[in-house]
Amino acid sequence: MKTYHMYHTESISAESKLKDAEKQEEKQFSKSGDLNVNLLRHEDRPQRRSSVRKIEKMKEKCCDLGYHASLARTLRTYLSAEYNLETSRHEGLDIIENAVDNLDPRSDKHKIMDMYNQVFCPPMRFEFLPHMGDEVSSLQLSQ
Repeated sequence: MKTYHMYHTESISAESKLKDAEKQEEKQFSKSGDLNVNLLRHEDRPQRRSSVRKIEKMKEKCCDLGYHASLARTLRTYLSAEYNLETSRHEGLDIIENAVDNLDPRSDKHKIMDMYNQVFCPPMRFEFLPHMGDEVSSLQLSQ
């Protein structure tokens, strides 16, 4: 991101310089009335003045900031980020696939039963204890 912001700032600066140079060029042509000079072939053009040459040099210098090298670095950074993202996705999918392959319902059932045995165990056997003087010594359920 740091590199991106640096190149983005350079790009904005170059664009503003190019616009300034184009404005100066328009002013120059509007002052001299030579708007049709651009439409003439190179051989038919009159001799250029030094101000026009300066403007063309300024335009060339804004445009010549190593555009291709900067574009290549930007695209390589983008490709690297995309490859890393793809690798991360594949690793995540592999982890999920391994988790699915390692599912064992019986083992999981036993683990849950062991962890919460008080919930899943039958209650303790109730033994009848007669109270003082009770004549009944055992109970039976009938339906």
